[in-house]
Amino acid sequence: MIREIKNNLGELDFNSSEIKVYMALTHLGEAKASEIAKKADLPRTTAISILNKLKEENYITTHQYHGTIYYWIESPKVIANVFNYKIDIAHQLSELLTNLYRDEVHFPTAQIYDTKSGIKKFIEKTLTNLDKKSIIYTIDMPKAGNYAKIFSDNAEGNIMKVKGKRDLITHTLIPFDSFKKIDSYKIKNQNIKIREMPKEIKFEASLWIIKDFIVHFSGNPPFLITVKHKKIVSGIKCLFNFLWNISEPKN
Repeated sequence: MIREIKNNLGELDFNSSEIKVYMALTHLGEAKASEIAKKADLPRTTAISILNKLKEENYITTHQYHGTIYYWIESPKVIANVFNYKIDIAHQLSELLTNLYRDEVHFPTAQIYDTKSGIKKFIEKTLTNLDKKSIIYTIDMPKAGNYAKIFSDNAEGNIMKVKGKRDLITHTLIPFDSFKKIDSYKIKNQNIKIREMPKEIKFEASLWIIKDFIVHFSGNPPFLITVKHKKIVSGIKCLFNFLWNISEPKN
């Protein structure tokens, strides 16, 4: 359970020292900064700086008694409500900016993400912003384990839940004789159609086609490149459709 809590805190962008402070306070209950610093094995000034940051972000609460500040963990329900409030504000802002936002259709773009946190944020943002029942087209390599190198098991499960809630559909091409390497749980718990490419096709990259952009993805080393260009995406989609039509359905 402790490991899972730490993984979840990491998914919320806590760094290692912040995780130490949060876990120390979890064990202590209500405590002073000096006690938390000792438990977390960190300098007192470092612990205080982290505690103040976590307080500003609504992860912890404080009160003062006889001139001494005491800290304790805020309820996870309160934290969830804070995030939901931010989501509501983002939706309102999106509606207000609709008529002012630059039309990007004429501006081909490319972006590179070369950190695990950047890749995770991109994937999470992309999936949550897709229209319901959208189709994601992918060419993937099960043996590469790219997702496992970026996401913890718990975080990958959350991504699958997002796909389920938005009823997203995935069409995936995989190399010949690699279907058996896919975890059956992942197949059963998402709306996915898988086809194995012919033996003669040697494709050793992970490629996605999502709406109006393509994505090239790797977990080792971690990098993700997006290209947004109507003609390039259209051309890659034609190649995908050709491969799909000559590949063998597996589920």
